[in-house]
Amino acid sequence: MKKLLLLFVVMTILIPFKSSFPQTINDYISEVRGDTLVIKDYSEMNNQPNSLNWVLLLDTNDVPAGRVYLLQAGRFYPNTYSPTSSSKHPTVIVGSNPTMIVNNKNVASSPPLICTDSSAVGPAIGINAGGDLTIKNCQLVNTTNNGNNGVLFTNTLASNLHLVYDNCLFEHTAHWFVWIRNYSNENVTFRNCYFVNMNGQPCRRDGGVFISFYNQDTLLVENCTHVMAQGSLYKFMIYPDSHPPFYPHDYEFKKIIFNHNTFVNCAGTVFMNPGYQSNVTLTSNIFINCNVQGFAPILGTLDIGEVDPDSLPMGLVNVYDSAEAPIKFYVDRNLIFNDPSLSGIDDILNTNEVNGVTNWKTQMITMNERTQLMFDNDTKYPYLIEGEWFETLPNFTDPQDLLTTQLTNLKAFALSTVDITSTAVLPDWRIINTGPDKIVYPDWPIPVDLSYNDSELLTGGIGSFPIGDLNWFPVQKAAWLAQRDYEYELLDQWLRTDIEKDNPSSLEFKLQQNYPNPFNPSTMISFTIPEAGYVTLKVYNTLGEEVATLLDGFKSAQSYEIKFDGTDLANGVYLYSLEEGNNIITKKMILLR
Repeated sequence: MKKLLLLFVVMTILIPFKSSFPQTINDYISEVRGDTLVIKDYSEMNNQPNSLNWVLLLDTNDVPAGRVYLLQAGRFYPNTYSPTSSSKHPTVIVGSNPTMIVNNKNVASSPPLICTDSSAVGPAIGINAGGDLTIKNCQLVNTTNNGNNGVLFTNTLASNLHLVYDNCLFEHTAHWFVWIRNYSNENVTFRNCYFVNMNGQPCRRDGGVFISFYNQDTLLVENCTHVMAQGSLYKFMIYPDSHPPFYPHDYEFKKIIFNHNTFVNCAGTVFMNPGYQSNVTLTSNIFINCNVQGFAPILGTLDIGEVDPDSLPMGLVNVYDSAEAPIKFYVDRNLIFNDPSLSGIDDILNTNEVNGVTNWKTQMITMNERTQLMFDNDTKYPYLIEGEWFETLPNFTDPQDLLTTQLTNLKAFALSTVDITSTAVLPDWRIINTGPDKIVYPDWPIPVDLSYNDSELLTGGIGSFPIGDLNWFPVQKAAWLAQRDYEYELLDQWLRTDIEKDNPSSLEFKLQQNYPNPFNPSTMISFTIPEAGYVTLKVYNTLGEEVATLLDGFKSAQSYEIKFDGTDLANGVYLYSLEEGNNIITKKMILLR
């Protein structure tokens, strides 16, 4: 398959040169704004495609460091040939309207749409990444404008790239796998994105976001919403010697972070992780009706490289002791809920002896038995940390029919696709742009509102922020962004195995600024103790009066985090003070309702 993909990539690069070469880049831009080029859309090109492709191909000389390719909101940018980002300078493609897509109800301000033209020559790939690539404020559709599925939206052509997708609407996955397929040692970020209708060919595994057949650097998925998916969304692969042409390898990431995301109606596994990934952070996410497809050991022969090494069902969290390095996984403040109508899917499959198998098992779980035992063994696995799970259905403001009609479709697909002879494809979910003539245009505005009013969940995430995609809560998101860097610093501390944990004498007496700050009504206070001893952590008002004692006792040398709840206190400035022996640190915090 690698050779086939390489052939496709070569075709997408070489085919444009068979056409008449354009005279000048000015034929494809409508305006120059400093370092920004405003690219003509389909109508400005007299209904001809490829303006984005030719601009990227021609803009090679004296390119300024701040080059931006601006696409106009509400415009159409199809490409017969797959554009390729430059290997010589970062490519930044930006839609002109920066409004968050999940809260933009202006029909006339839809993000610019990038897709493959129906006359596409060769494989339909949205944009090849020849170098660093950033795409913001756009609709990215892996479908041609006659309804045919593409192969991939982004295929990387080099290693060590930085790929960023920010505030983008993704609809329709590839004919083969997913939207993004990576080369080696990439750093990939999905932020503020909305994924919908992750379906493609008849395959229980296909229809997701990301896949890799190489070692990677970092994957960060933050404040994204995923709705209606048929296959595995994020695939962290492993292929044994017996499965050519793939190289035998456990494809590992240096770091994986999923923070503040929402997943609704995902038939396949959200994380196709055989358990070999180390250094994973899974925090403040919502999982509604996910991992619905049943599992049986027979699928190990069909989904080779995509199953648990002990032939166990994969939950949302899966680890396996490979004994090659410390296993690190921090999971906390996540919500999992599966509709009661989905219970018993494994019983239905066993009763009907689907594929002649009677040992089907559910994957609608947080983790399998082996993984749970490992998390419970703090002595052997000190860096496997399981915090709180919420198990309730949020009172979503407007889920449309996601929890009724579409739930029924999801269950029907999950039941049918486990049959090895199945040709089922999860039906498209459309409310606005319905009909075959609208297949390339996603629903706009986004028809659902996945905000909620559950008080427990509104303060249930890390730092007392709402659980799930914070773009549904603009006010809270603004406060979250103000302390984002510190939150990630804190999350990283939980999984550190370096000298600071292995050699306590290297620790410093430290009191961090609380987060969030200002806070309402609770906040987190972190501190580090370099030597075992008697420690106090107290809160005072500005008059010096003690209002709370958070810690008063003997503590070992390490880092700590304590939650302070100011529900019973008045608005204002407070002081919190950490004391050990002769060491005292005091900081200010603000309670603001």
